[in-house]
Amino acid sequence: MALHRPVAVDPKDRRVQHAHLPLAQALDHPVFRLPCELWQRKRGPRRLPSRSDFDPLELKPILSRLMLIEVVPDPPDFRYRLAGTLSRDLTGEDWTGRSVLDLVPPQHGRLLWNALCEMQQTLEPQYVQLSAISSGGQPLSYNVLRLPLGGDGETMDMALVVQDHGNALPLLRLYFDEQRGEGSIQAALSVRHLPGPG
Repeated sequence: MALHRPVAVDPKDRRVQHAHLPLAQALDHPVFRLPCELWQRKRGPRRLPSRSDFDPLELKPILSRLMLIEVVPDPPDFRYRLAGTLSRDLTGEDWTGRSVLDLVPPQHGRLLWNALCEMQQTLEPQYVQLSAISSGGQPLSYNVLRLPLGGDGETMDMALVVQDHGNALPLLRLYFDEQRGEGSIQAALSVRHLPGPG
């Protein structure tokens, strides 16, 4: 499977920012410890575990927080295969079957797309803090763990994503409601892919 190409982001758009955190911090977090340990155990000597290695019963404590993002080869896309109830609580929408580039504000989807492109290359987990500024100027943040999966153990074909919003969920929901209103205006903007290597 060919690697997906990054998309252009607006360096002046500061509404959403992704900050990478040390993976060791995820192991100290009660929400993220279980998926981290399962991912490590399931992969064994392979670079990646497969989606089929995971038993839904093992994931039951985090199912509401869990999302699966599928790597679609042609045309290249990253699409939500499964979105837990907390993702709907956060954004007010069901993301199953939709592209990450449908996220609003558009910068959010583009940053996520590029992070998934990076994960395709490195095959390494990502632990990030997503930060945003509300219309009232209030800083908001939540943490996300992304774990690459691959049916052949070597090529990422899916990402397992777990979110923790802490006690900020009501304010984050208001933020995404506001952004979705603006997103309908920006939906016509085209997404520009950056040139590939060579």
